[in-house]
Formats: sequence, C-alpha cells, structure tokens
Amino acid sequence: MSNTPYKTSHPYYEGPESTGQKRAWSQDTPYSREENRDLVRRQIGKLVIIPMDMPESAQYVTDMVERYHIGGVLLCRRSIRHAVDISRIVRDLQVTARKAGHSHPLFIMIEQENGMVRMRNLCWVIEKAMLIICYAQFSPFGNGDLGTQFPGALAVGAFRSSEILYDIARASAQELQSLSVNTNVAPVLNIEEQSPEGLSSRMFGDDPANVWRCTSAILDAHRSTNLVSIVKHFPAPRQGSGGILDTRNIATEPRYAPFRKAFENGVDGVLLEPTMWAASTDTTFGGKDSLPKNLIRKHLQYEGVLIGSVDKMSDDAAGRCASRGQLSIRGFVNGCDMLILCEHPHDVTDALEEIYTAVETGNITRASLEQSWERIRRVKERYLRWEEAIDPPQIHLTLQALMRRNRELSFRSYEMATTVIKDARNLLPLTKSQRQSALRQGGTCVLLTPVAPPRFPGQVGVDPFEYLGRAINARSIAVSHAPYTHEGLQETHTSLLKKANIIIFVLSLDTDPEYRSQIETMRSLARQRLVLEPPIIVITACSPRDMLPEVPFLETVVSCYEYSREALESAVSIIFGEVKATGVLPLRKSLPLNSGAPVDSFQRWEVHEWEKRRDLYASADLWKKCFGWNPSWNLNSSILSDLLDRPGNAKHYVVKDPRSHGKILGLCATYTIHAGKNLVGSMALLMVDPDFRNSGIGTALHDEAFQFMRAHPEIDSVQLGSIFPRFFPGLPELLPKEQKEWFKRRGWKIEDNFIFDLYQNITNWRPSQQDVFADLSRQGITFGVCNPGVFDSLIQFEDKHFSSYPGWVEKYRALKDTNDYADAVLAFGIVPDGQSAIVGAALVFSGAGSNKISKEVPWPKAIGDRVGGLACVGMGPEFRGRGVGIGLVCAAIIELQSRGLTGCFVDWSTDRQVYEELGFETHGKYHNMAWRKV
Repeated sequence: MSNTPYKTSHPYYEGPESTGQKRAWSQDTPYSREENRDLVRRQIGKLVIIPMDMPESAQYVTDMVERYHIGGVLLCRRSIRHAVDISRIVRDLQVTARKAGHSHPLFIMIEQENGMVRMRNLCWVIEKAMLIICYAQFSPFGNGDLGTQFPGALAVGAFRSSEILYDIARASAQELQSLSVNTNVAPVLNIEEQSPEGLSSRMFGDDPANVWRCTSAILDAHRSTNLVSIVKHFPAPRQGSGGILDTRNIATEPRYAPFRKAFENGVDGVLLEPTMWAASTDTTFGGKDSLPKNLIRKHLQYEGVLIGSVDKMSDDAAGRCASRGQLSIRGFVNGCDMLILCEHPHDVTDALEEIYTAVETGNITRASLEQSWERIRRVKERYLRWEEAIDPPQIHLTLQALMRRNRELSFRSYEMATTVIKDARNLLPLTKSQRQSALRQGGTCVLLTPVAPPRFPGQVGVDPFEYLGRAINARSIAVSHAPYTHEGLQETHTSLLKKANIIIFVLSLDTDPEYRSQIETMRSLARQRLVLEPPIIVITACSPRDMLPEVPFLETVVSCYEYSREALESAVSIIFGEVKATGVLPLRKSLPLNSGAPVDSFQRWEVHEWEKRRDLYASADLWKKCFGWNPSWNLNSSILSDLLDRPGNAKHYVVKDPRSHGKILGLCATYTIHAGKNLVGSMALLMVDPDFRNSGIGTALHDEAFQFMRAHPEIDSVQLGSIFPRFFPGLPELLPKEQKEWFKRRGWKIEDNFIFDLYQNITNWRPSQQDVFADLSRQGITFGVCNPGVFDSLIQFEDKHFSSYPGWVEKYRALKDTNDYADAVLAFGIVPDGQSAIVGAALVFSGAGSNKISKEVPWPKAIGDRVGGLACVGMGPEFRGRGVGIGLVCAAIIELQSRGLTGCFVDWSTDRQVYEELGFETHGKYHNMAWRKV
C-alpha cells in the first residue's frame, strides 16, 4: 500500500488536520488502564449533558453529577413547573458539583424560544419507581403562568423593530435567570424553506438578512444579561451526485449566512443537525475528515462549542448503529465538544462506559478531549461564577415581579407582529360606522375555529379560541362561535352562515396533518362566498406558509402566527382599528406573484451609510420636506454639511427610494461624544419623508443606529437628541403627538422638564438692571475676556466643575487650536485664600468667526449672518446665586455687540426665567429625554 497522502480536489479540504494538530496528535497516546480512571471520567463527564424532566428525577441527575461529573443539565417542561422547586433543585445540583470537585459550575440549560413551540423534547416520567420515556409537546417556559408569554420566532420575524425584539429577549433572559438558568439553547437560525415538520413556526422566516437581524438582537440581549447562547441547528450540506455531500457553495448558500454571521460575532455555541456529526465520514471526505472539523473549524474558522444531541433523529441520520454508545463515540470523533444524551438512565451509563473504553483504546484521542474542554472552559469562565451558582438570590417573588413588568411588553410585541397580508376590499379596520353598516339589525359575526389542543398542557376542556370570541364580543358585536373539524363544514355551520353579516375563519396547527383539511374547508367557504353576501376575514393563528397559495382567492387575510391569548386579542385590535398593523410577512418568497397583497406589507427597507458626495443635497431636500413647515428650522445644504460631515465621531444612515435614483426617504444621524472618561452616543436626528411614513422606514433607521451604538464597545449610554453637533437637544415640543408616541413605543422616556433655546435682537440692547455690574463689583466680581496667560487656569476651572458635562470642556480646549481665546468671557472673584481667580465662564461665537461651535449649533447662522451665540455658561458652586450668571450673560452680550453682531442666540437652557428677565424670547422648546443604557 502506498504511503502517499490522500489527495482531493475539494476546494475547502486541506487534509485531515492542520500541521499543528498533526504534531500534537502524533504525540497522543491512549490512556492505559493503569492510569487514574477517575481522571478519564471527569474529562469525559465535562462533555456530557443530560436532561431533567420532573423534580422527582433530580436524584438521578444529582448522582450523575456526583459520580460521572456531568457538565450540564437540560431542563424540560415538567422540571420547571414550580419556580421555587427548580431554583432549589438547581442550587442543590451546583452545590453537589462543587463538592464533587467540578472546576466550574454546571451549564443549566433550557430550550426557550418563546411563542407556542410544539417541540418533541425527550423527557422522563417517574411512575411507580420506573422511568418511562415520553415527549414534551410545548415550549417549557413562558406560558403566561410560569414566565411571560412572548411571541415566537416567526412572529418576531414579522417585526420591523429590532429594538423591541432586544427588549423581549432581555426580559425573557432575566426571567430565565431568576430560575438559575444560565444557558439558553436558542434561537433557531435555520431558513424557512420547506422546513421539517414542527420547525416552521420556530424560524424567523425565509430572508437570511432578517434572520440575522433578529438573531443579533437576541444575542445582544443574552450578552447584556450574562446568559450563555447556543444557536441551532447547523445544517449539513445537501447531497450531491453519488450521495456525497456537496460543500462547494457553503460560502454563498443563503441558509448558512445567519450561522456565518453568528460565528463572526462570537456566539458561544451551536447545536448541530444530526447529519452534521452522526453520519460516517465515508460519505463526506473519503474517510479523512468530518463535516464539523472541515466546514466549521477549518472553513468557517469557528472556535466555539459544537454540540450534538443523541436521540432518535441522530440514530436515523447515522443509519444502523450497534448502540447509542457507539453513536456517542462517533459524535466525539467527528468533532462535537459536547453531547446531549437524551436516553433512559441505564442507556446513558452504558454509553458512558463505551466512551471510556474508546478513550482508553485511543479511538477518541486525548488531544481532542482537551481541545473540547478548553472551548467549554472559556465559555464557563466568561459567564459562570460559583458564588452566584451556589448562593443565588431569592427569586420566587422576583419572577412574579418581572412578569408583571413584562406584561405590557408582551401585548405590545404581539400587536407589532400581527400582519395584514391582504385587504382587497379595504374592509380593515372595522370602524364603528362600518360595523353598524356590516352588522345590520339582528346580524351576527360567525366565528369558525379549528379544534385545537389547549395552549398548554393542563388546560383540558378549554377552547383556546374562546379568547378570540370574547374579544370580538367586547366590541359590542354578537358572536356565534362554532368549531369545525377535519370533516369540514356541516349543517350546523351552514345554518349559522345564513344569518352572518361578518365571517371570521381561523386556521391553526400548521404542523398538524389536519392543516390541509383546514385549508380545504377555507376553500369551500370561499366558494360559498360567491353566493353569500357577508365579507370573510381569514386569521392564520400559525405559520401562514402553506395557505399563501390561496391568498389570491381571498379578500382579507390577517396573520397573528399563534393562538395564544395575547396573539388572538392583538388580531382583534388590528381588525377593529384600535392598533395599526405594522407586521411584515416574514415569508415573502412563498407569496404568489398575483396575491394582490399591498407591497408595503412586505417591504423591508435596505439601510445604507450616509455619504456626503452622494447624499448631501438629497438630505437637504428631505429636511425641507420634513421641517419646512416651521420657518425657525430653515437649514440649507451648507449648514447641513457642517453638521453631518464629521469624520471620526459621526455615523449616519439613509433609506433610499428604490424607484427613484438618489432620492432619500429617511435619514438618521448619530454622533459619539466624550463625557469625562466615558463615551456616550447621540441619536441626533431621525426624519422620514411624510409621504412614506408608517411603512417601516423610521423603524429600520432607528434599529440600525441603535444597534450600531449598542455594539460599540466604549458607548455606555445613548440620548435622543444631541449636544455637539446639535440639531435638537431633545424632542421638539412642536412635533405632533403621534410622532412623540412613536419614540415612546421604542423605549424612549420623556421626562417632565423642558430644554429651551432663546433669542433676542441686541442692536439696541441695554441691561435692564443698570446696577448689575456695580453690585457685582462691590462683591469683588469683575469681567473680561480670556487671553493666553489665563487659558490654563480657565481649563483647570472647567475641568474641576464641568468635566462630567458631555462636550463642555472640549469646547473650551478647542479655543487654543483656533487662537480664539477671546471667545471665552470670564468672571473673576476673590476665592477663600484671598486670591483673585476665575469663578465663571461663558463662550460666545458667530458664523463669522473660526470658533467650532458656530458649525455645531446651526440656529444662529439660520437666523441671520450677524447673529452670534452664547453657550456653556457656568459658575463655581460657591458663587452661584449671587448674580454672577446674569453678569456673565450681560458681559457676553456686550462682547457680541462690540463685534458688530445684531442678535444673540442662547442654546440649551433649563432656566428660561433668567434670560427672559434680560429680554430673551423662546426660540425652541424641547422635551428632555432620559438617557438609555446600552
């Protein structure tokens, strides 16, 4: 046999291992039976995760942690039925782990994807001292009783707002942590494309960019709460000719795009599809390498934790396998760092014994075990601490408090997800007059709903669509509610339909075999509609993908994606116009071309970075269209250029009209500025063409800008408005109420106080208080302008008293760069040591000077060429309340007059009365906005 190395023409294959790996593995020797077997068990146990279903199974899990040093526990539905119990059990497990010598706390894992997920997670029921295999049908947490009910993946895929999704993910993570859960095996990053049964509603949709947008918000939220994130399910390449897996398009295939982005952003771990790790290497790279090692490690260069789950699906993927132990061995050999062993306890211990033997004989190398443990160690050291694991806070009240706080967010998020797919007759919203017209005397609304299992186990005998009927009835409409089965419409339904003035037909359970019969029943009803007068509203309380081909034959279709109470009530709010539908169908590729659906319902706007050469004049046109109604806000392209063209501390975003070359439909301007040692972000401006509002442009810009600032490693806080440069210091008070509400819905808090800009003509101005300077002189206070000799003292004064004011001290420092020392008007006084020193200062500027403030506060230049400004007025604390501030303002006005200026603009004042006493009038009034932590 030739010793020539195996060669292949595969573009991503470079041999079974790198040179460094070959060197390390060549020195690898099998464990001998004389070596410490306990060390082997410890090393292997760290790589194993076992599920815990019921609290009664905790003793078995405890024994596995103590004897076999299991590294993680996966919680299933029944095990978290009671928050207090699971917290106690988890704490006991962590205490056991530490006593048993574990170097790091256990992974306490859960698969929490929110929504109404029908997952077949393996779990155990203890009955008469026997462990019996069963399946958990629903998401284990977040059912409204234990954890807040939030929308699932497909519903949030319909959001236009990543920021709301971030808030949801953060709230959900905090609730999980209140149960001492430290790892979430979610979200699903797969693309919606004829997905396997049961997976459709767990995906974000069919657009890879939207999948990553949603994923990014969730991962950011997990990191902000110190929760480990395991995404899933990395798919194997499709089979090519001869059954060999085709990996040539791995770099460009859309379904891998979200995983590539997650890897680039350092996600903690990824759960692999069984065909990725359970298949023999003979079907991949000629027996020389496995898919995880070749595609994920070498090609995608991901060094996080790879996890496989040993269950029936993985057994099917592997083909015939003598035992689950051999399947587990194949998982470790093929590159998995950890395995979830979803088996009967006896099978788990048998599998572990087979793994021990494989290590002892060298089938599983010591080098691969050590590499896996190093990856796991990095994750555990980043997130897990013993003091928090064994002594968590008392959480049984905290969880309830979190749920009360999150309830409003839950309903708001379901409302934002609800999507009007089609409304051909402009039936929606059903206003009061339309209801009176549609529901003539004696008329009713016939509600036809499928027979569906309860929202969550334990709700036996409860029709989940009762909430829908009650919500419609609460709008003063008589409702006749009749469930239907796979047998279709019966005589009872026909008699009801004859009396109906409005028909609402509901579809659900897209993963159920009876879903096709629901669609057939809907078709039958639509055909009868040809001889029936009442309009039909179809509500899809599930993934609408399979019914989208029927959309061209329907008139009104609304999707709420789930049949939770929150989803159904949100659909009613949309139908009756109490809330505007903002959801975007996340399954656009499945929509027929002749659907007749409005384009705006499916528009996701592409956001670009602003470029001066390309976008400046279009930005000026947009400004005029958005703010031209107020003469005080008149800015031309030259002034906008000064404000927007700020390389280094500015990043702006635009949405362009795809139908018109160069036209900008929306612009968002952001800046960063130093506040002491910290860096803060400013969302300085967000404007959208009035003709294109309420179509998602503003949300797309808002989310893009906020995501940039949230991802910036040095930005701690963000403000709405800006300091330097400045358009507005906060939300203008003159903005319409609905625009202010738009920002409030995105998490911005409007405070009770206001900020003012003021202005007055100073051509003939004289101090109203003639003796102001005489009174101050008797106190030893004098005024003058700065010069190079006192500049250092001025900076020391500003640093001491105003270093925490963002951008303040920097504006004084900049005077030296432009040799504008005289732009600082100073107040001098006698300090406690008897010396004369600077006790106050103010900055003056005008468009004719070189002072940088003139290019950062646009309104003086917009008012007129001979208008100056006054900014950064401040006194030392011991001289406040003694008239020094009024003296500074008067001295500054006199200085502006001496320069031939005819107007004085005062920016950002919270004390309007002081200036009004000197003759100033309000030029702008702004809501002060609370700063947000990112």
